[in-house]
Amino acid sequence: MKIAYVCTVAVCCVAGAGSVMAECVTVGPGGGYDYNSIANAIKAAGHGDEICVAPGTYYETINLHGKRITVRSTGGPNATYIHCQQERKGIVCNKGEDDDCVIEGFSIIDGSSEGNGSGGGISIAGASPVIRDCRFLQCRTGGDGYYYYDEHGGGASISIGFPVFENCVFHQCSATGNGGAVLVDNGSYVTFTNCQFTDNWAQKGAGIYLMGGSDAVLSGCEISNNYSEWYGGGIYLLDGCLVTVTESTLYANGASMQGGGIYSQCGTVDLRDSVVEMNQSGSGGGVAFTCGTGTIQNVAFRDNWAKIGSDVRVAYSGPPPGDPLADVEIGSSSFCGSLLSIDGPWTDLGGNIFFGSCSDGACCTNSICVIIDETTCSTVGGSYQGVGTFCSDVTCPGDCPSDLDESGFVGADDLLQIISDWGVCP
Repeated sequence: MKIAYVCTVAVCCVAGAGSVMAECVTVGPGGGYDYNSIANAIKAAGHGDEICVAPGTYYETINLHGKRITVRSTGGPNATYIHCQQERKGIVCNKGEDDDCVIEGFSIIDGSSEGNGSGGGISIAGASPVIRDCRFLQCRTGGDGYYYYDEHGGGASISIGFPVFENCVFHQCSATGNGGAVLVDNGSYVTFTNCQFTDNWAQKGAGIYLMGGSDAVLSGCEISNNYSEWYGGGIYLLDGCLVTVTESTLYANGASMQGGGIYSQCGTVDLRDSVVEMNQSGSGGGVAFTCGTGTIQNVAFRDNWAKIGSDVRVAYSGPPPGDPLADVEIGSSSFCGSLLSIDGPWTDLGGNIFFGSCSDGACCTNSICVIIDETTCSTVGGSYQGVGTFCSDVTCPGDCPSDLDESGFVGADDLLQIISDWGVCP
């Protein structure tokens, strides 16, 4: 560990009292750096140190070995790569690392855990680090082709941990088992903020797979173009698990059986202030519940598709409408672009709007408001209020021929319009 002794008078006084300040230990290819290997820099580091990694490609694994340190790139993930060559994991945290342990600004490419447990890109076990501005690209897990023995969590595997992921990307990761991008297990609690999960693949839960009573909180995230062979194209959660999704987008995810966007097998789904669009599956194109509970508030469902329940599917016993097997409540949400938006029994919290087409909106015509598309609104001489607008949110002018500007009252602007048009009618 290197110590910086050049300091201001105030700092030197503190140092003289027995404390010192750690400088940034540098890592880079060639000369001019303290180390040419991240692993050697970590080995020499002490608690509280910061390791600054120069742009380049590094063929090694970042393992913090329980040290409370920061390892960050100086050039960001577009210039600094951990290339695993399909032979090793990219990052390992399994020595009790906490939120004083930060890894920031790397692209982890071709990480693999084949034959070595789960988590090809990053493996977290009994640890809770902060992972910031990192990209996990084309990471994978292997297996022998038999599902129940295959490995899980191609991009990341979290077990007994409480990590935080900020501004991270999981792209084209895959698992021969579950959790193409991320597997969360064994009572873990994971936070994803402004993260992207795109083009990942797995048997179940191509984006995120939750099991073992684990929780995940997603805020400002994009989950798109993920595909599962069976269930949960975007997210899959098992019994006792909770997923909270806010201000996020689930777009164009797919599953051959159920839950193109989200599939809940007796878990709890809290979905709010988000968009669920163009997802598809055999049942429950947007969200599917076989049991458990769900709350959906202020969510826009657009152009999702399924043979049963294009937007939401709630399982039930007996003939329709049947007894619900899941307790699902929906409020202040909009549905468009599907023939059968919701299949199965659910609790209506009010404020839900069902459009025919996703181009529909409020149209004021002949002093009344109707929900139609812009072209039809113009054809009938109406005033279109915009895509997705509700009649409850607009005030249409009354049936008053003299109200030329449709302001709701006759005034000077109407008189000026008449004067400007004064003369022979065309």
